[in-house]
Amino acid sequence: MRLVAGGKAFGTNFEEHFPATAVLVPEPENPWDGNAVRVDVLLGDRPLKVGYLSSTWAEEYQPELLKLRAEGALGTCPARITGGGAKFYGIYLHVARPDELRARKEPEDPIVAKLTDSDVLLRSAWSCTVTKEENHQDVLSGFAPAGKQEYREVVASLAFCTIESGKYRGRRAIEVRLGDRRVGQLTYAMTERYRALVERFTEQNLVVRCEAYTTRTAKGVEVELLMPRDPGRAGRRGER
Repeated sequence: MRLVAGGKAFGTNFEEHFPATAVLVPEPENPWDGNAVRVDVLLGDRPLKVGYLSSTWAEEYQPELLKLRAEGALGTCPARITGGGAKFYGIYLHVARPDELRARKEPEDPIVAKLTDSDVLLRSAWSCTVTKEENHQDVLSGFAPAGKQEYREVVASLAFCTIESGKYRGRRAIEVRLGDRRVGQLTYAMTERYRALVERFTEQNLVVRCEAYTTRTAKGVEVELLMPRDPGRAGRRGER
């Protein structure tokens, strides 16, 4: 993990942890555990082994991962790397339940996960930070993780707003909503990355949605979006 993290040390808060992509690799041939599931982390296109799922989790996940492998697919999920410096590196995963893995395997379209007459759900492949959440804690508190949960899965909708201050004042940013209420916006740089994609769907009178998750931090409740990795690639399902 030191190689993936570039030798950097990370803080104790969620927003300071290093985002990565994990690959879950079933190992039925493992001599120590026939249910083993290896965890790799991608460094570019190169997978690096960082550990294994616990035996209990591996027993649940391996059968579905083997089905995925038989179909020529891999099980991947967003991850965060912690520690570094004087501490050991650690990693935690944001992974679907075993029975959802095959339903969520990488679709033919790299942008669209689901399309209806009124909505489009974007593919979850890349972690994207939201800003200005501190101004919307009254809304975000209703979507906070419950009890001792580290995070809560939610679905966000995307629209546009006007940047009110700073270098890009007066320009547009992508606005993030939960339950149809504003909870923040993307940076100008991230807006430029996804602007054409969101515009294309909103011009078709579609509500643009994406999977997301909330966490509790020292700054309050924050939300992280899961977005397409390469928004410039438009597949057939994105055209109507």
